[in-house]
Amino acid sequence: MAPDSSRDRDLTHRLLSGIDVDVQRTIIAEASRRKLRAGQVLYRMDEPAEYLYVLLKGRVQLSRPVRSGHDVLVSVLVPGDVFGLVSLVTQGACYMGTAEAMEAGDALVWDRRAVQRLTRPHPQIIANALTMALAMVAQLGARHEALVAASAPERLARVLSDLGVQGGASSADGIDIRIKNEQLAALADVSAFTASRQLQKWEREGAVKKRRGAVRIVDPNGLLPH
Repeated sequence: MAPDSSRDRDLTHRLLSGIDVDVQRTIIAEASRRKLRAGQVLYRMDEPAEYLYVLLKGRVQLSRPVRSGHDVLVSVLVPGDVFGLVSLVTQGACYMGTAEAMEAGDALVWDRRAVQRLTRPHPQIIANALTMALAMVAQLGARHEALVAASAPERLARVLSDLGVQGGASSADGIDIRIKNEQLAALADVSAFTASRQLQKWEREGAVKKRRGAVRIVDPNGLLPH
């Protein structure tokens, strides 16, 4: 059983929005709390969708394998994000990507039988899941549009800004984002070389500060094209 806490209710808001608070407590109590290890694969693409997750702590990356043998990074999840939504489908559903913990963390987890049992009396869960799924489709659509219409620096700036809003940590002189060059490059659909070169340029101009595995946005306006 997951402990009942206001923090858990806050982080499950997207999944349980519009549901009575007492019912939310009951739904959260049906979940188990799982510790995540850095590098732990929670599920792989095409495996049966047996679990629904809400991330409480840490970060999780969603990716899809391609024929070259590499993985394409689709999204970086932060606390409050819900994943494994396909487990809400009643029969024969498989995960549409691979979820891997980027660092140690925690998640609430419901197995598929519990999910199916809870959604019958509380269809608002399905409505909330649809809203989140549509938001992800819109995000992927915007990413595709940027690939066609925006320059590499503009795509990198958009990804950095989005990551800062979603999961950045405020510091004395900016916003810290934990991201590796290759992850940033993948999300912006550019090469790792291009991402590194653009970060160096922004650092020379005072827009960012770069350190191993992280970027600090010092001047957001400095990311905009001149």
